[in-house]
Amino acid sequence: MTTGGACDNKPVQGTAENMPDPSDPKEHLILVHSFYTNSLLLEGFIEYLEDHFHVHFIDLPGFSLNATPLDDVSLENLVRYVEDQIEALSIPQYILVGVSFGYALVSRLRPDPRCRGIVAIFPFLGTKSLRLKKRKRLFYVMTVRVFDGFRLSSWAWRTNWLRKFAFWYSSYPPERVRIILDQMDGRTFFAVGRLILSRRHRPMVRDCPHVLILNPKDRTIRYEYVLRVFRDRAMDLLVLQTGLDHYPLSARKSYFQENFPEEDLRRIVEFLSPGRAMTERDTRASIPRAAGKEQEGGIA
Repeated sequence: MTTGGACDNKPVQGTAENMPDPSDPKEHLILVHSFYTNSLLLEGFIEYLEDHFHVHFIDLPGFSLNATPLDDVSLENLVRYVEDQIEALSIPQYILVGVSFGYALVSRLRPDPRCRGIVAIFPFLGTKSLRLKKRKRLFYVMTVRVFDGFRLSSWAWRTNWLRKFAFWYSSYPPERVRIILDQMDGRTFFAVGRLILSRRHRPMVRDCPHVLILNPKDRTIRYEYVLRVFRDRAMDLLVLQTGLDHYPLSARKSYFQENFPEEDLRRIVEFLSPGRAMTERDTRASIPRAAGKEQEGGIA
């Protein structure tokens, strides 16, 4: 595995500098975020989860001003970065959460006996899992290849025309688009976009209990494809439906409280409890087929 760039970043939330009381019964949750999000954009989600868990949010390098970009942006180096961040936490047990592209990294981490299981939220499983029409996919592929391949990404990211295009093209509220443009490293944005659109990735499902969280109306991830892969490959699986959007327009705590109820959090903890007897499949969740014609969205 190759090495990345400098890792002189601020510690992830919940490191030794501010570790909670060991007697606190709340579980430790390590969260790896999706493409072009970070701890600022998901602040409301973190606040909600912190009511129920000790949350350790890992800002990926180049996705936040707090996380120095890698010299060489690759899937292997991003995985290595996440492994190093988890090792620095020094916590006895934890639940691992991967959101969209974050799951692609989580699923490739080396085995760790401290990990009680994985929560996969809208998991990215390669290009087959993306809900993209050919024309839009071709536009994305050509864009990231030009900017990343010709080393134009850092320059373009700072230009007024790209910022104007981003505000015009994105369905995000302007203040959230501004956070992306101000917080993210342009070279990392286009390099990771190129990784996501590469056809080289194969679906990875680790040999441990999984909780799969999907929205049948997700406009970015193909619901039935992802569900099928997990049902075929996961050794122990709980499936939960959610009303969460892949890229929610609202990032307030109340939005996550409404669409990710406490009952689901309780079921996740119970399912990943060390004392629970493992079953071949967990059938408590009834999963109907997604209705209606597929709509396309962004990338993971």
